[in-house]
Amino acid sequence: MARTIVFLTGDFDASDLCSFLAKRHVGSIFVWVQDLSTLAAAIESHDMASARLVSFCTGVIVPTTMLERFGCGSYNIHPGPPTFPGRHPESWGVYLEASRFGATLHRMVARVDEGDIIDTKWFDVPAGAGQRVLAEAAFKAALDLLIAWYGRLADEDAALAPNSEVWEGRKWRRADLEAITRFDADISNVEFERRRRAFAELPGCTLTLVAHGREFIYTVPSDPS
Repeated sequence: MARTIVFLTGDFDASDLCSFLAKRHVGSIFVWVQDLSTLAAAIESHDMASARLVSFCTGVIVPTTMLERFGCGSYNIHPGPPTFPGRHPESWGVYLEASRFGATLHRMVARVDEGDIIDTKWFDVPAGAGQRVLAEAAFKAALDLLIAWYGRLADEDAALAPNSEVWEGRKWRRADLEAITRFDADISNVEFERRRRAFAELPGCTLTLVAHGREFIYTVPSDPS
């Protein structure tokens, strides 16, 4: 079994989830990290020969030098299906009017979202879904994959066998997001609403209007506490 599980998560409070996972396999050392600095510290302080990295719903890109340290391999759960590799899959899913979406469990390799696919949790996109709804549904699908596979990730040394699915379509980058959320004042009402639904429903997301040589930036406010 993998004696050490290093669990890399995204920008949310994962304390309850980590507590649940740590208790599920008491024979393993469970280490929760949230960024590259805490990941580097975990690598230096634990036996990597019998360690496995599990990355869950995070935008942190782990360099190859770190991935190679994990003797039992590294796996990522991507909150998007194989048809939407790269950054912000939920936004591009909305913008391109995907009818099916999901989350993907795959092996981590040097290039992001290119490793062998182990499993995908698919679902039909709800009618009228925007960025928020699709992001929440993709997170739930990712959580379902984590719960379904965590036992094997923690208990098996061998690499998990891939299924028959492959990555396809354009790999979206941060630059793509910056380009599509910046537009001139002559944008049509229809296109503006399409971009707003896809890219500006979650707190902190921005849209930039360029008019008369100046930029006007709208930031989605935080949800009321």
